[in-house]
Amino acid sequence: MARERYLINAGEETIHQNEIKLVTGKDKRKNWWYYHKVHLLIGVVAVVLVGSFVYSMVTKVNPDYTIALLTSYSMPETGLDQLEECITPYADDRNGDGKVTVTVVNYAFSNDPNADYAQQQAAQVRFAADASSNQVMIYLHDEAAFEVMEAAFKGFFQYNDGTPMAEDATDFENAMVPWSDFKAFAKFQPVVEEGELYTADVLSELYSRLRVSCRVAEGSSIEKKEKDMAYYESSMALYERLKNDEPLNEQTTSEEG
Repeated sequence: MARERYLINAGEETIHQNEIKLVTGKDKRKNWWYYHKVHLLIGVVAVVLVGSFVYSMVTKVNPDYTIALLTSYSMPETGLDQLEECITPYADDRNGDGKVTVTVVNYAFSNDPNADYAQQQAAQVRFAADASSNQVMIYLHDEAAFEVMEAAFKGFFQYNDGTPMAEDATDFENAMVPWSDFKAFAKFQPVVEEGELYTADVLSELYSRLRVSCRVAEGSSIEKKEKDMAYYESSMALYERLKNDEPLNEQTTSEEG
């Protein structure tokens, strides 16, 4: 009550003599920013995040097929792009979006003791995640990368005749076909621009070292889902078309786009 007593009979000027008055527009803007800047910044961040999410969903490429490429080196983007273009004519429009899209995902696994450990771990985590989601049915791999991951492939691939490998089987040579045995790959000629990391001859040599293996469906999680089984069967048909050089269309994705 003491404060009220001092203000009794005090004039209006006395009571409001310490009131902050916003005289100019600049003062008003400064005051508004002081009280609302946190809310504004939160709003801006929210808009950016929502916009980024919407953009990623709109521009996201939903491939008809995803092919794994396991190598002991990082394949340059040029090599991946041209490999996708090589496979695309043999693929079909599984998702019905009006175009055929094949994505080749490169996992680099090196047995070099000086290789970057963090990158190796990241590749293994990404590989495990893609494998567990059944996104990949066809695997291309070189010997060095395969040896690094060999323990993970027990019971993972099927034999070349389509029968499943036993969990303890190690005769992996019967579950892989050389790159050169695929007629579609035999006529593949890489093209590179001057100054790139690998020459066309080097890329051809790297490709020639690859072998091709297929996921096993029987007794696996693939068999439990109708959608995954349909993808597996389509992938096996793609595998046969590549092997026998039986394209479904002559246009590649880049030519269609």
